[in-house]
Amino acid sequence: MYTTNNPYIVRASDIQNYRKLNLVSILLLAFLTNIMISAPASAQTECKYLAKYMAPLESTVKNWQTALAGPQAGEVEQRLVGPEECRIVDEKIIQNAYGKPWRQVTMALSGTVFGYAPVKSKVLPPLGNGDEGEGRENTFSDHVFITQARGNMGPYLPGVAHYQYSDENPNSVVILIPQNAADWNGSMWLLAHGASRFDPLEFQPREPGKFNHYTQTSESAGALIDEGFAVVWTRRDASEAGEPDSGVSNTVLLDNGTRLGGPGQVSMGFNNHLGLIRDWTMISQNFIKEQLGKQPQYKFFRGHSAGAALGRSFVVVNGANVDHSGKKLFDGFFLNDTAAGHGATAYYWEAEVVDEFGAFRLKPSGKDTLTFDTEQMGLMPPTVEVIHGAYAGASTSTVPQLFERVPGTYYEYKLENVRINIEKGLGDKWKAYVIAGTSHNDASAEAFDYPELAKDMVDIGGVEMALHHTLFDWVATGKKPPATRIDAVDVWELDANAGPAIQLPDTACPRGIYRPYMNRPDGTKVGSSPALFVPYLTMPVPQINVTQKRPTGFKEEWLEPLDANGNLVNMTNSLLRMTRPSIQQVWHVRYRNGEKTGILRPHENLTRERYVACVTDVATQLHADRLLTDEALGWYKEKAKTDEIGVE
Repeated sequence: MYTTNNPYIVRASDIQNYRKLNLVSILLLAFLTNIMISAPASAQTECKYLAKYMAPLESTVKNWQTALAGPQAGEVEQRLVGPEECRIVDEKIIQNAYGKPWRQVTMALSGTVFGYAPVKSKVLPPLGNGDEGEGRENTFSDHVFITQARGNMGPYLPGVAHYQYSDENPNSVVILIPQNAADWNGSMWLLAHGASRFDPLEFQPREPGKFNHYTQTSESAGALIDEGFAVVWTRRDASEAGEPDSGVSNTVLLDNGTRLGGPGQVSMGFNNHLGLIRDWTMISQNFIKEQLGKQPQYKFFRGHSAGAALGRSFVVVNGANVDHSGKKLFDGFFLNDTAAGHGATAYYWEAEVVDEFGAFRLKPSGKDTLTFDTEQMGLMPPTVEVIHGAYAGASTSTVPQLFERVPGTYYEYKLENVRINIEKGLGDKWKAYVIAGTSHNDASAEAFDYPELAKDMVDIGGVEMALHHTLFDWVATGKKPPATRIDAVDVWELDANAGPAIQLPDTACPRGIYRPYMNRPDGTKVGSSPALFVPYLTMPVPQINVTQKRPTGFKEEWLEPLDANGNLVNMTNSLLRMTRPSIQQVWHVRYRNGEKTGILRPHENLTRERYVACVTDVATQLHADRLLTDEALGWYKEKAKTDEIGVE
């Protein structure tokens, strides 16, 4: 007989009776269960924007992918979970770029979610030795699509996690809606930050009708309200810190009675939890309906890094992109540089339930466990994926069918995912766009603290806002998006319409290169996320390597720099540290190497007119391809007139 120490559990037999009870009995059972669930928290109140519900949700699809998402609802005891508290803790009036008043409402959230935690898990080689306890045990999720990429074989034990709002742990949504309903365009964006704790909502200054820099700040929240959208900024405890007392507040009670998280315990981050985002989306949507008089017509998801990986799970796992009633949750997805490239479209795993609680293990399989049948293709939402071409991260995969083909860099995994998408028939559902010269974050990463650095970094806001417009049109009118843009011959062979990676004028008409792991002028180090501008020289100077005698008047800053780790920043493709090339030298070499932009033929000189023409041509073509906004096009044309290139 099924037994448990977990007070959250509602027996399967009780559920069947629950469904047959009259309304009064249902409310009584819900009330009693709510008392049990709320016990760990203090002074909870009901959330009027979403009722508690039975979890795991019953699948609305036939092709449930156990190896990707865990056992079906019938194999795990269901239980009532959901929000216990949703209350307004702050509200203020802000303005969008056009002076329209917008309400910024912060709603505190506390509650419970169903999911799985790996306990004493094994890790598949080459990431582990297959020994018990090697696996990461600091993530609680309702699916395993992302965590299995790290080789975590389990066992995964079902249970209930509790999240709590406090000043120190502000689990919440920040909802941005117009003060006047007439200023709303009728649709909504939900934004998910990466693997961090409660990223605050921030804005950069914006003006109407201009290219506003650093729109990537808080996943373009400011630019989206400027266009009339309701916006929901989620603040979840998504830390990946796995040490005891790391500050992560989530607590977990597994069905076998094991407690995880809390003081002195390994922290439990909600990095990849779909149910949490589902709950918070519905709460926000219902609040918006209450305040503005109608439901959002279209709902869009946008996530960065781990937030994008979370969105990838919604897209790929069949039946995940549904609300609590089984209806479509999000109409379109914008995935901004998925974390580590995890979440490949093909997986080779099998799942096996191993105990009476519904715990399961994963094991390698020679079979691709993910297939896109007619049912799933019909449910697949339009998806736009942006890949940052200068992200320098790397880690291996445990799937031989992946790592035997490509080196274990984040960038290569992402390119391989694009190839697999097209190979599996998703080319018309999922468009990918590589942007050269930007690492995991663009210029926005340095804008607040180092504006002088940020102004010379690649700002991808003009491309991303154009792609926002593309996604909206794709969802609302069916207008086809621009073709995939990627530097991968195997993708071009599969998709004859696919083009090369997006080269903004910054990289197509280069004045320098962009590198992570650099030192800022104040000596502080940057990591892999921002790619700082490393300028070429604006004049020809004597070309030497570092071992040669310095000519008279030679300046040390003319040499190729070293990065924050002491490694050579190679600007000349030499194995020696040499004099930095000048812009004119680089443009001559680009012509020799067959580049089509930013080139000079032999004996030609760089002139302002030549540079302006290059920038104008590149930006104009991107604009014609619907990959650059009107405002960004104008900004690039004007900027080219004053960029420092060594000539007037």
